[in-house]
Amino acid sequence: MPISSSLSARLGAGGAVPSPAPAPTRWSPYARPSESRRGGGGGGCTKVCRPPLRLEPATARLLGAAQKAAASRSSCGKEATASDVAAPTLRRRGEQKSNPKPAETNEVLPVEESRGTGGFSFLCTLAGHTETISGISMPMGSDKLYSGSADGSVRVWDSNSGKCVDVIKMGGKIGCMITHDTWVFVGIPKSVEAWNTRTGMKLSLRGPSGLVCSMTIKDEMLFAGTADGRIMAWKFPAEENDSEPVSILIGHERHVISLSASATRLYSGSLDKTIKVWDLKTLQCIETLSEHKSAVTSVLCWDQNLLSCSLDKTVKVWAATESGNHRVIYTHAEEHGLRTLFGMHRVGSTPVLFCSLHNSNRIRLFDLPSFGEMGELSSQKEVKAIELAVVAGGLLFTGDGAGELKVWRWEPATPALAQTPAQQHCASPENSD
Repeated sequence: MPISSSLSARLGAGGAVPSPAPAPTRWSPYARPSESRRGGGGGGCTKVCRPPLRLEPATARLLGAAQKAAASRSSCGKEATASDVAAPTLRRRGEQKSNPKPAETNEVLPVEESRGTGGFSFLCTLAGHTETISGISMPMGSDKLYSGSADGSVRVWDSNSGKCVDVIKMGGKIGCMITHDTWVFVGIPKSVEAWNTRTGMKLSLRGPSGLVCSMTIKDEMLFAGTADGRIMAWKFPAEENDSEPVSILIGHERHVISLSASATRLYSGSLDKTIKVWDLKTLQCIETLSEHKSAVTSVLCWDQNLLSCSLDKTVKVWAATESGNHRVIYTHAEEHGLRTLFGMHRVGSTPVLFCSLHNSNRIRLFDLPSFGEMGELSSQKEVKAIELAVVAGGLLFTGDGAGELKVWRWEPATPALAQTPAQQHCASPENSD
């Protein structure tokens, strides 16, 4: 869908975001390179590869500038729900405004204690979306945070002040959103919209017949899972706007709602209860994993293993055998179905696995590989989108079914939880299903 012609100017270059060594790093269904490519065009170009952004303003709008921040500490202990959080709220713990606020203004609370939250402390809520947040993006070299929602809008937030500075109407429900280098990709019905936050370039990738539900990018190929069970593959960067897919991967019978890529394989999770394994060179399905008994809601590559979760209330850890096929080596059971997996590396310690629960307002945090419990994060409703900003302070963002975008801070001084002896190492043969 075309976006407003003023988008190029509004996206801008933004200030560079520092990435000190101690900051945690992310691992998730799509890989983010450790540094930007030369030229900033997302495709390794040393100069601008396409003409400047020229779009049709009649089909979409940008709504207004940032609202006036008027939030202050609540006297009744409710959570923050303001879309216009003052800069000190995000930058310094415990700092509060002393001026009274109007009764109708949303409230901002001080940072919550990190006890029971796996080392994360709550900062604030960014309000504005009215439906499920389906993607969160923080491109490299940008001081803007992007959130996409089923309400059909992408909200642009200033990461220093917490203010919503733009609302981009996409003209349809947003099924997913990812980041790669300086690019933001937005999956909507019948297309993937992509724009470069550094250069302002914009692309529309055509081909899907329905909603784009999941995306990942690997080896200059963009893959998009759709509601009709197909996976579209485009060469990226595309040579022209309105590019058609170079390949269509067919095999799933229902929505492809999660994609993850390893060095040589693409994994797709579907509502048809299966995970399909695709060879990245041939783009052929080489294996179908059918151990889950309900919809597979998220797949995630971790080290040499594959993690998957399902509405069958399990997280499964898969490993490749000598023959190249996959088998389950560990199953973790929950009391609820599971919706989203996300991972974070901690410097000098073991990784953290985030598991959001289906039809619940909780995200469970586990130490890997022990699956030792680390704590929980809460929201209003089920969380679909999780993103980590690799900056000083380690900001984490969670988006839920109520349209609530929460900001958390990772506290690196929190001692790492030791592995639980009672939990079996997921790579041990005796853990096999």
